[in-house]
Amino acid sequence: MCLHDLIVEEFEQTKSLSALIYLIEHGREIEFSFEGRRYFLSRSNSQKRVSLWNNQEEQSFDNIEQLIEKAMIFNDVVLLDVLPQIQVETIF
Repeated sequence: MCLHDLIVEEFEQTKSLSALIYLIEHGREIEFSFEGRRYFLSRSNSQKRVSLWNNQEEQSFDNIEQLIEKAMIFNDVVLLDVLPQIQVETIF
C-alpha cells in the first residue's frame, strides 16, 4: 500500500486533521455529511483556493488553514469543531 492510500485510510478511520490537510493539498476532493446535510470540499489548483459547498452555497478561502478554522457547518459550527464527527461519503 502506498503512502497516499495510507493517508486516505487514516482520514476515513480517524478524521485526522493532518490527513485532511494532506488530501486537500494533493488535489483530493471530499464529500461528507454532518447531521443529515451533505458537504463537498474542493480545491481549485489554478486559483489555489479551497471551498466548502453545501447544496449551491459556497464558502471560499485562500488556503486550507482558513477553511478549517473558518468554514461554517450546520448551525454556525466551525468545521474544525466537528471534524471527528463527520461521516465521510466519498474521497475523489
